[in-house]
This record gives sequence, C-alpha cells and structure tokens, in this order.
Amino acid sequence: MESQLTYLIEEEKLAHDVYVTLGDLWGAGIFDSIAASETTHQDQVAALLPAYGVPDPRVDAVGVFTDPALQSLYDELIAKGSQSLPDALQVGITIEQTDIADLTETIATAPADVVIVLERLLAGSQNHLAAFERQA
Repeated sequence: MESQLTYLIEEEKLAHDVYVTLGDLWGAGIFDSIAASETTHQDQVAALLPAYGVPDPRVDAVGVFTDPALQSLYDELIAKGSQSLPDALQVGITIEQTDIADLTETIATAPADVVIVLERLLAGSQNHLAAFERQA
C-alpha cells in the first residue's frame, strides 16, 4: 500500500500543479476551480499516510516531483497544454482519465479505510472529467 499511496498523492499534486500552471497561462477559470479541488484530494490522501507509515513525498515547489515518471509526465503535459487553450483542456481530460484508471486499479486491492477515501477521489475525478469535456 505504501507505493500506491506515495504515487497517488504525487499524482494528485501533479494534477494540481498542471492546473495552476495552465490556469495562469490561459486565464480559464476551470483550471483554478479544479486545482482547488486537487488540493483537497491531496489532503485526503495525506491523512492516510501516517497510518501506513508512509512519508509524504511531495515537494512544495510547483512542478517538482520525487517520482521521475511523474516529473516527466508533468513536463510533457505542460508542453502540450501550453500550445493552445483547447490543448490545455485536453490535458485536463487526459489527467482525469489517468486518475480514474489509477484510482480504480488501487481500489480493487486496497484496505477498507483507503477505499473510502479513494472512492471520494474517484467521484471527484469523474466530475472533473465531465467538466473538462464540457469545455473542450
């Protein structure tokens, strides 16, 4: 469970950081509102970390990740989202689709206390996906 929680909290940070960066670039309100929700998602995962003896891997700086794969993904998503607002909205869709897939996979094998939290995150990601799809 340690590796899943470590990954999930940084994945939520990635979503937040991408949305903050693209929101600043394009001025589209959808990024700001969903970035705020991603902060809540991080807080919910962070609350699980002590029970599983997992240190918080997050770095305070926007766009900086301890997981090299997430760092690479962040860089790639920012490059794509910086091309145009439609591309930025597509980045939001991609992030939420990825979150949904990762959460669904983790829920399948997680302990009950983790499942409760991840199901809330899953519902949030489904709402975020629908919001991005409406804008795209």
